[in-house]
Amino acid sequence: MAKSQKVFFRKALGLWFALSLVMAFLAQHQWFAQRAYLQGFAEAIAPLDGSPSEKVDALLRYFRHHPPRLKTDPNDGDKNPVTALRSSELLKICGSASAAFVFLARSLGIPARVLLLLNERGVTKHVTAEVWLDGRWVVVEPTFGLAMKDGNGRWLSKEDLRDLATLRQATRHVAYPPDYTYDRTGYINWRKVPLVGQRLGDWLRKRGWEERIGRPLVLDNSVLARLYFWLISAAFSGGWLLWQHLKERRKNKGA
Repeated sequence: MAKSQKVFFRKALGLWFALSLVMAFLAQHQWFAQRAYLQGFAEAIAPLDGSPSEKVDALLRYFRHHPPRLKTDPNDGDKNPVTALRSSELLKICGSASAAFVFLARSLGIPARVLLLLNERGVTKHVTAEVWLDGRWVVVEPTFGLAMKDGNGRWLSKEDLRDLATLRQATRHVAYPPDYTYDRTGYINWRKVPLVGQRLGDWLRKRGWEERIGRPLVLDNSVLARLYFWLISAAFSGGWLLWQHLKERRKNKGA
């Protein structure tokens, strides 16, 4: 590479590094504002002195009987839990409703994650959620505002719900589609990863690694995804510029 080209590339990368820092700062500000909004929203719904189980029940009641929301386009592609909570249409869509529930639960200090129900080919047929209660992951249905419990009020896990009789009992009060079964579940839609996605997903599930990884929050929040993108961009471009600077210093010392 000619010297003039190197200078041009370094200047361009320096501008990109500066842009990445600015965009990361703006995304971080937006993320902090979103977190504050979600925490305030959740605390207005759930009893602050209640147990985690009571807080989860309160959130589900809101999803079941929420007041009228704004009318928005459900196909705008913006994965934002705040947008979902403000939209009547998005709260009817399993993916956006479950993601919004997860962020609200986490705002209350309750571990939660999105859960995918898959068909035989690994295609997602429904999206729901899990919360960590009493030392284990249990299933909730934000789309239906439903707490998955048996006749004795015991929270049910996805393993419990693989039994069809248990599933029917837990969903007896709602019109739950019969093809929403828990015999095959996942956390990441690996089919969207080109070429190796499906095989990689199957390999990770068989070894239980996907269960340990869970679902990264960036997959369900466009604000968080932008923040991570610009932070990674700044780290790589800044790291390359620093490496080049140190390389030149060593070269000059050697000369």
